[in-house]
Amino acid sequence: MEKPVKYDIAAMLEGIRRYQYSWQVQVTFAFLALIMAFWGFGGGGLFNTVHPIATVNGRQILGDQVDREATQLRQAVQQMYGAAAPTMLKTINIRQEAVDRLIEQQLIGEEARHLGISISDEALQDKIAKEPVFQRDGQFDFDTYQDVLRNNNLQPSEYENGERDRMIAETLRHMIDTGVQVSDDEARHAYNLRNERIGLRYAEIPFSDFTAKISPTESQIADYYKKNAEQFREPERVKLLYVHYEPLVLAAKYTPPDKEIQGYFNRNAKTRFTHPDQVHARHILIAVPAGATDNEKAAAKTKALDVLKQAQSGGDFAKLAAKYSDDPSNKLQGGDLGSFGRGQMVKPFEDAVFAMKPGQITMVETRFGFHIVKLEEFKPAHTDTIAEAKPKIIDELRTQAGAKLGRVAAQEDLTAALAGAGLQELAKKRGIDAVETPLFAQGEPAGGAERDRELMEAAFKLEAGQVAIVPEKGAPYVIKLLAKQPSRIPALKEIEPQVREALIRSTAEAEASQQADKILATIKSPADFDKAAAANKLAIKNVDPFLRADHRVPGIGEFPEVTDAAAAVPAIPGLIDRVMENGGNSYLLEVASRAEPADDEWKSAQKSFMQEYVEQRRAQAWTRFLDQLKDQARIQIDSDQLASTGSST
Repeated sequence: MEKPVKYDIAAMLEGIRRYQYSWQVQVTFAFLALIMAFWGFGGGGLFNTVHPIATVNGRQILGDQVDREATQLRQAVQQMYGAAAPTMLKTINIRQEAVDRLIEQQLIGEEARHLGISISDEALQDKIAKEPVFQRDGQFDFDTYQDVLRNNNLQPSEYENGERDRMIAETLRHMIDTGVQVSDDEARHAYNLRNERIGLRYAEIPFSDFTAKISPTESQIADYYKKNAEQFREPERVKLLYVHYEPLVLAAKYTPPDKEIQGYFNRNAKTRFTHPDQVHARHILIAVPAGATDNEKAAAKTKALDVLKQAQSGGDFAKLAAKYSDDPSNKLQGGDLGSFGRGQMVKPFEDAVFAMKPGQITMVETRFGFHIVKLEEFKPAHTDTIAEAKPKIIDELRTQAGAKLGRVAAQEDLTAALAGAGLQELAKKRGIDAVETPLFAQGEPAGGAERDRELMEAAFKLEAGQVAIVPEKGAPYVIKLLAKQPSRIPALKEIEPQVREALIRSTAEAEASQQADKILATIKSPADFDKAAAANKLAIKNVDPFLRADHRVPGIGEFPEVTDAAAAVPAIPGLIDRVMENGGNSYLLEVASRAEPADDEWKSAQKSFMQEYVEQRRAQAWTRFLDQLKDQARIQIDSDQLASTGSST
């Protein structure tokens, strides 16, 4: 019997660093680096300088650092959101987030050195060796370590330095966390504030009741326009021509050779193509809000049992979900949760689902409420064959090839456009489209471009005629600003109907508020509320108790001023002593009830709430700590480099 191979972790890590390149390759890189340092990148001329994107206390953050960090952030979003990642990425300025993270890392490192915090090589090696992704059969595996880093375009020294920085940050954060202490009384007070329930009664005086009687003169309209001209200011607008170098479009006809497909499969078989047990399930959620009373929980359970009975009796699960589920993210999709593995759902739900058989329907209780669950399919752990993996591999290799093509094509087309070539012709030669947008402001439709926040920010920093690359990693844009319309206030004759409408509404809102004030003046006690409402032909609406912390008044909507004021009413029932306004309408309100959660509710929730509240306080303390470091630091950011590169035509 063969003896198991033992690995010397320290020797392996050192070996990877030492032999990552042969001496011939190192000499070649050194020669290239010398040329680049002397001549600069992109043919800018002798002694061309690489400007930092940011400096922190005199230390520079360069573009390649930002690019690497942005790539890691993008990969994290892709792993977290899966198919929804492209949509999510459009809402995030990845490079700005990357710069913020690098600034924080720099400051954390400086503070750690000041405090004498360091991570030994032994501790780093032990941490890396324990990472499951680097293990085979429960032991650190040298080949796996190399494969994982190679597949993520990481050098060992780069990964190890990053891991050391993360360990230092974790040590520093642990020190901050240790200083956060929460007493039982403080936690109970926070729990009461979060779970206090208030009941309201209110009378509404809508501004629309007054609009029909208001007929402003031309003089009044002109006077209103003069006093409120800024209200009618139109935002800056731009018109854009852009070409998007999407990898899968550019490489649509590329077919990777079988050898490359096999190599990709071999490198990723243990990571991307090995799948743990997975289930495909649907659910119907009967929600139980935090701090719900025993009666509310019982009512929710009764409703859930009724829905369960209908489902188990052959009811259409999808229709039941659409009718009863309180989960808005999937109720219209029949409660479909898709496929998921262990560790992706709350534990009671996960334990129940993985114990079910396909077709089975049961009920599970979690902190969110009661779930009626149907297991559609169970997929046992397996490793894809190369035939099964081939479509994904081709798609990935095609994307990689297209990304390379896109970067080269964008640079070539930028150069050509700066020399006078038209973007439409350049795009046509590559078989892609150049898109011309209408004039648009921030947040307005822009021919599809509005979905990319980074592109939008770059567009508004250009001047008419300028051409630039927006460095979206893997799928860059070349953009040309066709026109820029500065912010302006239109002349009255252009917008007189809008000004008239605004004056009518403003007057109507003021009259509604004045009437509400007059009525409130007649109410001396809660007993007068109904009389005053009846005398003014106002209907009183009752609002059942709801969580004050939600800041939403059922039937009205977001209304934090009311929920805050309700806490200050001295006696219950009691009136809120001022007119409240929302959406132009005026409201008179009575706090009919106000109740803190009972002691038994607190006792049952104390342990989980205390953990949650302590983590919340720790997160707040860490954020304050980082903010203090930033306030004390000398930080400069070149915002132009964050948005785009390029120059005017």
